[in-house]
Amino acid sequence: MQVFRAHEHQLNHAELQEIQLALKKGAVAIFPTDSVYTMACAFSSNQGIDKLCKLVGKKSSQANLSLLCSSFEMISDYTLPYSTAVFRLMKRVLPGPYTFILNADVRKFRGYENRRKTVGIRMPDEAFLIEMIGMLNEPLFCSSLHSEDEMLQYFTDTEEIEERFADTVQLFVDDGPGGLEPSTVIDCTGAEPSMVRQGKGEI
Repeated sequence: MQVFRAHEHQLNHAELQEIQLALKKGAVAIFPTDSVYTMACAFSSNQGIDKLCKLVGKKSSQANLSLLCSSFEMISDYTLPYSTAVFRLMKRVLPGPYTFILNADVRKFRGYENRRKTVGIRMPDEAFLIEMIGMLNEPLFCSSLHSEDEMLQYFTDTEEIEERFADTVQLFVDDGPGGLEPSTVIDCTGAEPSMVRQGKGEI
């Protein structure tokens, strides 16, 4: 595992380039977000998707992976058109600790066995991550980093993350202790947005 140490939520340009090139080649990374640490791979990397699905213990047809995006333009590229009200809501709270469930543009998900009709979208308030995804010019598939500790739902200790995933994950960006609260999930596929899970983001 190659470890990068973020400073005030930032990495330098050379580090960002190194990470995005590794993701293009099929690496899986652990990244900090504004909610909890997450495992991620490049959207276009079948190798990365296979690795990520194995790590979360799901077949690609069953894995409920979300997308990390860097802009509203990128969100629109992978989803079907949504209402002005939904756009205004997202514009008001993103970047931030929210996951919006939107109708997916299934044409963009060819080759990914799930072929799902909806997708969770995140735009986290994590400066280096937004910059790196923009450099990559495509979203990341991601899944929250769950702990096996019955008393602790998510990994928060960076030393424990390094030790636990040293042999299975290729990249880790250490940005200090992780959060315990996941993102707030809002379903925007119906007539009106509805909250699925209350998390860190307030509505």
